[in-house]
Amino acid sequence: MRYSDGKKIAVVAPADGLVKDVPALVGALVVVPTQSVAVGVTVTCHIDGHFSGPVKEGDEPTFTCEAAYYEAGEFTKTKPVAEGAVAQPVGVFVDGGVLLLGDVITELVPAA
Repeated sequence: MRYSDGKKIAVVAPADGLVKDVPALVGALVVVPTQSVAVGVTVTCHIDGHFSGPVKEGDEPTFTCEAAYYEAGEFTKTKPVAEGAVAQPVGVFVDGGVLLLGDVITELVPAA
């Protein structure tokens, strides 16, 4: 039985809640919520698509098809090194934004 097209899912907001249009790591996915919600509230989130950001300050999102990483609520062209950050690309920079691929997160930066 098919549940959905896999482009949006319903998730329960984690400890800090979720802010509309601000990407967040929820479990093993980077998601973009369709509305702001408090902790424990179920909300629909996009898991793939083309988004305008937020892009880390200093990075210019004109790197067509270069890997886009996710760290501290922002997309960045630099592979994160902070403990617990996502160490794999979550999408690519395209036309001034980020094309999320909806990949399951399997690589996190380990503790030193």
